[in-house]
Amino acid sequence: MSLATQLHNGDLGRWCAEHLPGTPNLIGDIQRRLAAAGNRQPIIPAGRVPADHWARVATAFRLRLGLLVDGGAPTGALLGAVRARLASREWAEHAGQSFAGARPKRDTAGRWSPYLAGSRGWLDAARVDAEPDAGHEPVLTDLLERTAAYAGEHMPPATIGHPGAEAGLARVCWVLAAWESCARGGNLPADVASVHQQPDFDADDLRRVAPEHAVTELAALIELLQSSGTLRDWRGDTPGRAPREPGPLGCATPVFVPHWAEGHLIIGRSLVEVTAAPSLEEDALARCLWRLLACSWLDTSNRHDIGSVDIYLARHGVVASWGVVTFADMLLGGTGRADGGARDAFLRLARPVISAEGGQPPAEWVPRERSAPRPPYITKSSAP
Repeated sequence: MSLATQLHNGDLGRWCAEHLPGTPNLIGDIQRRLAAAGNRQPIIPAGRVPADHWARVATAFRLRLGLLVDGGAPTGALLGAVRARLASREWAEHAGQSFAGARPKRDTAGRWSPYLAGSRGWLDAARVDAEPDAGHEPVLTDLLERTAAYAGEHMPPATIGHPGAEAGLARVCWVLAAWESCARGGNLPADVASVHQQPDFDADDLRRVAPEHAVTELAALIELLQSSGTLRDWRGDTPGRAPREPGPLGCATPVFVPHWAEGHLIIGRSLVEVTAAPSLEEDALARCLWRLLACSWLDTSNRHDIGSVDIYLARHGVVASWGVVTFADMLLGGTGRADGGARDAFLRLARPVISAEGGQPPAEWVPRERSAPRPPYITKSSAP
């Protein structure tokens, strides 16, 4: 299991349902922000699509956002390729270095840390007994190296490419999303699996797998990120000033509990949950809110320095944002217990759950000391 599964049908989800009475109010806040955005129609493909379409598009779009935010390797997809026996652990580590953002991430003591995205710890979950099938690695290497070079030239971090470039990248992200499904305990989707079973397939065969309606949809989602002003806000662009230079905006797939709890994005000091669900049902929104709270609470050592939490509604181009302390207090119903018993109670429940599911529980949490009030300023004339 994982944090997402726990919040869906596990003990942690039941705890949230019982102890977070402010959830409906925050869902109402999201709905008000949607209404304030006007009558913008959500991006939905025309006609019927397969049942697994929505999850595949959501994963592919999140992978595209990872390249946009930090330019790093799609480690979940590489891990999935290893688990699917398409490639070796050694290949995955080498392939990850093709991407511009694949720089070592170290903790404050200068050591490799599995808690930081991009560290070697992500490969710890890639232990497989059987050897990979021969012949796949050269094709996978060709696909990734060409993708990394193309994205670096036409769509470096913090930028969006022209429509044709984005369509080409969407095709690759569709394949990467298929590999990542194996990293999450699933099977390789049939469309990509059939290509890998061909005796003389190449990178172009993989790129041709994505259906045109999915490519169009993914390109529209990334265009909406820009036209809605969300990318401008993520970049911190100021009207009347030149846009910031291309470069990382933050961190994709921040790790809170290795191989058990990950976030979607950190941009600046904001933890961002991205949802590309076709309909915004209250149960799904509640789990988005609970996931943000759980990740912020699991960061007991404050490695990620989270100051606010956001939900980005990708099909509507709308962001809902709250300060992290206010957010916790609102979910708790305005009790003022965000830094008191509630977080401690959640962590007491979470630690044995994480251990039972093969994870490493987070370190003990020590509340930050509140700053003492500053004394009144005394001028020379008012001093005794």
